[in-house]
Amino acid sequence: MMRGLLLAVAAAVLTLSSLLVVTTGGERTMYGYEGGVAENFRPREQAGWPAPFLADSPDTSVIHQIGVEDDLRAGNLLGTYAFWLLVVLAARRIAGSRRPLQD
Repeated sequence: MMRGLLLAVAAAVLTLSSLLVVTTGGERTMYGYEGGVAENFRPREQAGWPAPFLADSPDTSVIHQIGVEDDLRAGNLLGTYAFWLLVVLAARRIAGSRRPLQD
């Protein structure tokens, strides 16, 4: 029970640590309404890896800064957590199979 909880917490820590990966993918959004559309239609920053689960919100946040007020994408968050949980489980299995045999 405790080992499973520890693995789940490790996956959650890795998921939150993936917020350090900030990209500007192909998604664009409007930042402001003064001037032409082409001037305000800019790339949107996203954070999280492998599936970006936090996206810069042009309505409530500082432009091009990821923070707690930005748009959370729950499906991508769940997918990223599942990915890191599989990585942690695989690492545990590999580490367990490398233990020396006892006589």
